[in-house]
Amino acid sequence: MTHYSVDAADLDVGRGPHPAASPFEKRVGEALGLTAFGLYQIELPAGEETVPHDHLDDHAEDAYAVLQGHGWVIVDGEEIPVGPGQYVAVTVDSSRFLRAGSDGMVFIAVCAAPTAS
Repeated sequence: MTHYSVDAADLDVGRGPHPAASPFEKRVGEALGLTAFGLYQIELPAGEETVPHDHLDDHAEDAYAVLQGHGWVIVDGEEIPVGPGQYVAVTVDSSRFLRAGSDGMVFIAVCAAPTAS
């Protein structure tokens, strides 16, 4: 059996190659060699935001899992409060971004386009 392991603490923070890349992201999936989906850990300082985006062009689905801190997932202008242990999925056509609260927010983002069956 083969496996790969990374510690997010060892990864650099920086903007990835995709259009919605955040300067606060750690490209976990890239470090693991994943190609079927994007996997990111985003560490937003207090009051910072990710890039507003949708996935109309690439048809990718996004899911977010909050690990630490509090903030909001803003979907089509609606602010959804989130905290540790909460998960949010956003449809392809909706505009979305995340904003950290006063204690910052660390979350995981998973992004993938559905495959034809």
